Amino acid sequence: MSTNPETRRAIAQRVIYRAAARGMPIDKDPAFLTLLEEWTRGDIDVKAMRERYLDIIAVQAAERRGLHKSPLGIKLPKWSDEANEE
Repeated sequence: MSTNPETRRAIAQRVIYRAAARGMPIDKDPAFLTLLEEWTRGDIDVKAMRERYLDIIAVQAAERRGLHKSPLGIKLPKWSDEANEE
């Protein structure tokens, strides 16, 4: 969709209002707002915005569970890094 930033901003505002009306505000997440601004400017498309946001959500969920990924991609408990320092 090739639209100008003003049109994209109006679309984004309608989506934000609809989500808030459904009790699911989406405009409180700084990561989402950053991606939304990139989409509004036309720097990324909706597909890239969605994929990047899903990645951000996955990382945030892992952090809340206290899991980290090692450089090899292995999920390690948070305390494992401290054990290696001893």
